[in-house]
This record gives sequence, structure tokens and C-alpha cells, in this order.
Amino acid sequence: MAHRPLPLLACSLLALALFGLAGARAADTTPATPKIFAPGAISGPAGVDCLTFAPDGATVYFDQQAGWNGFIMESHRVGDGWSTPQIAPFSGPWQDHDPAMAPDGSFLVYTSNRADVAGGPALHGGHLWRVDRRGDGWGQPQRCPTW
Repeated sequence: MAHRPLPLLACSLLALALFGLAGARAADTTPATPKIFAPGAISGPAGVDCLTFAPDGATVYFDQQAGWNGFIMESHRVGDGWSTPQIAPFSGPWQDHDPAMAPDGSFLVYTSNRADVAGGPALHGGHLWRVDRRGDGWGQPQRCPTW
């Protein structure tokens, strides 16, 4: 079975998310007032963007910039707040950012400057990577579209 290239898949995921949000907003005619998400817990002095939620809404992934590096962070709902964010187990030594969760939570796609081969040098730019959900954890990141 042939796999679709990731850019098309990523665009499809984005379209599904946007259509879902548009459908939810269509019934509500009240203008939305933007609010800072989880101030002091997730939103803070560091550069944070590209939040993506697990399907159950109880886990959020986002990128956080720290100097020259960027990490994908993970936080879990705790009561009516969020746990202290931790670097996701598949992120850390590279410039990882812009995570997007599959609608069913089975994988996460992100960009990274990680080396194309183990032990290789960091890239001068980046590629798209995919990491699959494995039970309560994550598998090994795979460069797209090599899967």
C-alpha cells in the first residue's frame, strides 16, 4: 500500500481540525474573546506556541523556545489546571517544534533539525518527523516521508 507524502497528510489533518472548529463555531454567534492558555503553568516568559491536544483533552503538547534551542513539551491536566511541563521523551537535543497530533492520537508530526542518520550533524533547516504512540509512551521518531 502506498503512503501519501506527509505534506498532504499534514494539510489534511489541519483541514479536519479547522472544519471541526468551524462547525463548532457555526452554532455559536457570540464573538470569542481570546484568553491566554494556562497562564503561569504553560504560557509564560518563554516562547510557547503550536499547542496540540491529545484526543481526550487531558494532555497538551507544544513547542517552547529556550535560547537557540526548541523543545516539544508535554503537560497533563491535573484537576482544573495543568502539570509542570516536561520535555517530551522523543524531544530534547534538537530544535524540535510545531507539533501536530493526529485526530485519533496515534501519532504526532513535528519539524526538527535532527540528523537524518544516527550520530550525524544537525541539519541547517529541518525536516518533518513522525513519532507513533506506543501504549502509554512513544516510539522512535521517523523522518517523513520514509515511513
